[in-house]
Amino acid sequence: MLVVLACSLLASCVRVGSAGEITELPESPESSLKLSGDLLQPLDSAPALLLLDEPPPRTTYVLNVTLDYAAGVVNAQQRIEFTNPAGEPLKQIRFNVPPARRAGAFTLHDVRLSGAAEPLPFTLKDAVLTVDLPQPLPVGKALSISFDFAFRIALQELVDGIGGDDTSRGPQGLICGHWYVMLAPFVNGDWYTPRFVPVGDPYTSELADYEVNILAPQDVIVAGAGDESHSGRLWHYSLPRARVFAFAASNQYQVDQVTRDGVTIIHYAYPQHRAFAEDVLITAERAVALFSRLYGEYPYRTLRIVETGRSQGQEYSGLVSIGTTLYQGYRGSGARHDLIATTVHEVSHQWWFNVVGSDQIQSPWLDEALARYMELRFYREYYPADADWWYAYFILGKDPSAVRGAIDLSIYDYPDARAYVNAVYRRGLIFMNELSKRLTPAVLDEALRTYYQRMSYRVAQPDDFFDAIAEHADKDISDLTRAYFARPLRLPCRISAGAANCRH
Repeated sequence: MLVVLACSLLASCVRVGSAGEITELPESPESSLKLSGDLLQPLDSAPALLLLDEPPPRTTYVLNVTLDYAAGVVNAQQRIEFTNPAGEPLKQIRFNVPPARRAGAFTLHDVRLSGAAEPLPFTLKDAVLTVDLPQPLPVGKALSISFDFAFRIALQELVDGIGGDDTSRGPQGLICGHWYVMLAPFVNGDWYTPRFVPVGDPYTSELADYEVNILAPQDVIVAGAGDESHSGRLWHYSLPRARVFAFAASNQYQVDQVTRDGVTIIHYAYPQHRAFAEDVLITAERAVALFSRLYGEYPYRTLRIVETGRSQGQEYSGLVSIGTTLYQGYRGSGARHDLIATTVHEVSHQWWFNVVGSDQIQSPWLDEALARYMELRFYREYYPADADWWYAYFILGKDPSAVRGAIDLSIYDYPDARAYVNAVYRRGLIFMNELSKRLTPAVLDEALRTYYQRMSYRVAQPDDFFDAIAEHADKDISDLTRAYFARPLRLPCRISAGAANCRH
């Protein structure tokens, strides 16, 4: 078992590895902590509040991780540098801690202002961490908080539909999706701390920069997001402007890659599925080329595709996972298989999730229905003879009557994962397809390009989507939104025939 020595994130961390040697985890020079020369003066006997000299351009995460692969345990020291997100001084800061939702799985050893001698008081309840500051954080000022924690990675679970824990391990590897202490978004005057449900993507995070060091056993291959450097057992990743940092690890990974137009796509597969690496890489390569041409450039130099023991695919920033069950039954040729469609779907989330952010809890259709439309768009581009098959197999299915439900509900409003899939993924695609027929596919592509360019690295709302549509079309689509949406919409006047209360 890997043993962790306590260390400060203000300096390089030193840990004892499984072989007994001392390994140094270097700080990233780009994320070095800068404390202000002037401390916020304490009131009475309260400790001082150490402020950063300059607010970071975005929230910055620095994580030093020791992975005990055999035991499925992560030990981590983490630092978050952030600016007060509110318009008023803050005495408390809140964080979402996804692995803490499992009783007994997560242990928080220490929380403190980076560089401080004494820890901060905190409470951890229902996967929400509340940290009390010694003094209110002024408006526009930034500070750094350090955490020392450990957690046991859960065993992978079978899920009917889309949902479940995306940090899990199986017999051939593990995946850590939403696994660290995440600064909660500050929305409409309050911290956004949604509860977990096993439906859809019950996580939320804001754009941030990541510097991550992962120390793993010698025979374990780590696949993290972003620019990678690797020396011995130490893996370093630098990932800017991302929604989340995820990594996978396995002592069985077989690695293949391809580079096109400056983007290197890397595929990590278990031995029994390495024969399909070429097909997955070609699919991802084509998807990146198509979506870059239609909507805007892929934002990173690398894209990693990792096989996991889960039963589904999952998107992250600069990395997507493909469940091992999706490889099963594929014969190594042709596009009529979930392996091909899911690869396209997850790759498209680099556009509709990572670059164009959205609230996946309240408006999951805004990325999932678009990602499903990207599948159809891909098949029409590269496999036109299979596009009708794709629609009949994945959307209509064996029981078309099951494809029902409003597409715009929150994940909490669907009774289960199956109802969520039927409404958001399947009926959501039908809405997008009807929209493309009403506008023409070319006009919809133009609108999506405008949407992508305008909302890059922002959090889009449904109004932003329809505003982009209205810039390229003047056809009334209000009958479509009434048929597929439950929530009232104020469409732009150009695409609602000037309806009462429309938006100009």
